[in-house]
Amino acid sequence: MNGQRDIDKTHLSLDNAEERCFIHRDYIAHCLRWSHVVKYLGQKQLYKKARILDIGCGKEMPLLKTLYTMKMTPKEYMAVDVNRIQPTDMHRKIMDKMGHDHFFLEDECDFSEESYFPVNDPHVITCFEVLEHNNPAKVIKILDNIHAVSEKFTTIFISTPCFNGKAAANHINEMTYEFLESLLITRDFKIISRWGTFASQKDIEPRLKGESLQFAYECLKDYYDSNLLSILFAPLFPKYSRNVIWKLTI
Repeated sequence: MNGQRDIDKTHLSLDNAEERCFIHRDYIAHCLRWSHVVKYLGQKQLYKKARILDIGCGKEMPLLKTLYTMKMTPKEYMAVDVNRIQPTDMHRKIMDKMGHDHFFLEDECDFSEESYFPVNDPHVITCFEVLEHNNPAKVIKILDNIHAVSEKFTTIFISTPCFNGKAAANHINEMTYEFLESLLITRDFKIISRWGTFASQKDIEPRLKGESLQFAYECLKDYYDSNLLSILFAPLFPKYSRNVIWKLTI
């Protein structure tokens, strides 16, 4: 909740996590966010006609990598990031399939500036782990810019941590679950669904109601560490999760 900085440019790299042979719940949650969007795009083969705007795509454009791995080539893809994006051979292969006229890259930019969203009528917009790295004024501008380029058929996925009294050092603007919910409604978004992406065990355990759910939790707890447990049960309890993904329309 540090108001001294306008934006934080922290970059999360899965390659670095793999080198340590330990993947934290935050990294797992990232992968599952991308696969959730890919799952959505796979319904009725939406990806074939989809125009995707990936805000805060990351230097390695992992969403595009996931699409390539799952053999899904979108009609149009626009990558936007505050850091310099670093395309690899994998990216170039999917760009060749897509056609370079259907791939757009805007890096080292400010998402709060309207000119950085030139994509036409996107079917899907993703904005994962971005808002907490921007000051409150920029967050409102980002949300308003997302709304401005969206159509009634656009599906928007936004994820961000939920402030619980302590914020990560590189998060200059964590918001509570209730505050972000109110902000989204105030900025004229319609909330379709929301899921926790990871949660602390101490917040989840008191809310495990029913013998079957408690039994499943105890069995999984006997084998998995806290990182994976926090991922498995968080979608059931978004309000009590440490991080939430919101599915929106306008």
